[in-house]
Amino acid sequence: MARRKLEELNLLDDFLFGSMVNYPGIGEQFSRILLKIIFQKDFGRLKVVPQRVLLGNDTNLHGARLDVYLEEDALSEDAPDNATIYDVEPDNDSNTQSITALPKRVRFYHAKIDSESLESGKTYHALKNVIIIMIMPYDPFGLNRMVYTIQNSCQEEPQMPYDGGAKTLFLYTRGSAGNPPQELCQLLTYMEHTTRANVKNENLKKSNPW
Repeated sequence: MARRKLEELNLLDDFLFGSMVNYPGIGEQFSRILLKIIFQKDFGRLKVVPQRVLLGNDTNLHGARLDVYLEEDALSEDAPDNATIYDVEPDNDSNTQSITALPKRVRFYHAKIDSESLESGKTYHALKNVIIIMIMPYDPFGLNRMVYTIQNSCQEEPQMPYDGGAKTLFLYTRGSAGNPPQELCQLLTYMEHTTRANVKNENLKKSNPW
């Protein structure tokens, strides 16, 4: 594969996205703004780990490489008792086989993160919430939505409260169904087309290293 120049990359590229969140003085702020725009709420301090590798339990078992692993600082005044883990995965792989494997891929990521987030001797109440955020320039489900939120529920009683602490968001950069918030549209456009011209709101300006 031919090497691309830096100016040809965007924030959906693993290298550039990882460099952005690891950028001194900018990375944590950008991560907070990213989550703020997606979830429409403020975030306190975050532990930011680009390229976290979760090894298989044995040499013949699959591991996982997480693009950007974010965890709320449990000592922060803004953090809940069970700090949430956010795994942010920009993804450009739009071949059919990879798309059909997405549900099982995120299932595996959830399992790997869960297996390392509960300390020995702790009860299941201490298991951290995990939200996986997939960001992609292709529509994973073909319904033209910018946001697909996946969470377990009871098929017989869909309205019955059931929260195991696991959630997945698929964010399609070009989706329009459901009238997504303008700020989210601007963020995802900027991630796909990472230029100064697409820095169109104050939050993005605060986190832009240019």
